[in-house]
Amino acid sequence: MSTSVNEIVTNRIIEELEKGNIPWQRPWYTAGRYAMSHSTKKPYSLLNQMLLRPGEYLTFEECKREGGKVKKGEKGNFVVSWAKIKKVETDEEGNERTTIIPRLKYYYVFEVSQCEGIERNCTEEPKTYGNTPVESADNIITAYINRE
Repeated sequence: MSTSVNEIVTNRIIEELEKGNIPWQRPWYTAGRYAMSHSTKKPYSLLNQMLLRPGEYLTFEECKREGGKVKKGEKGNFVVSWAKIKKVETDEEGNERTTIIPRLKYYYVFEVSQCEGIERNCTEEPKTYGNTPVESADNIITAYINRE
């Protein structure tokens, strides 16, 4: 029996939860600490952030187009995107009614480290936003907690 995209995504999230990872919890980091598209340099959607580890990803075709190749034995990482399907219906009187139906589709991507001949676009070291206390903010919180 064929597994739907929704079931695959759900099972993947459950796997991460069973490992003790909460995939939608991310620390506040910048460059290099999230899953991003190698070609567009943009972060993936939140759902794909939950499915992928931090890194730069590209499809098999993008890898070939850039002159690289996927290393032998590497397995792709599952990601999803929404497709809009336009359905046009005509009633008995000849009036057309258009309905847009969102459909979840999937494809596979490879992290740059899974490829040969591909250079990372993001070479900047990850920056963290530390937990340096801000005294004025702490005073506001303390005053709020100590109110009657």
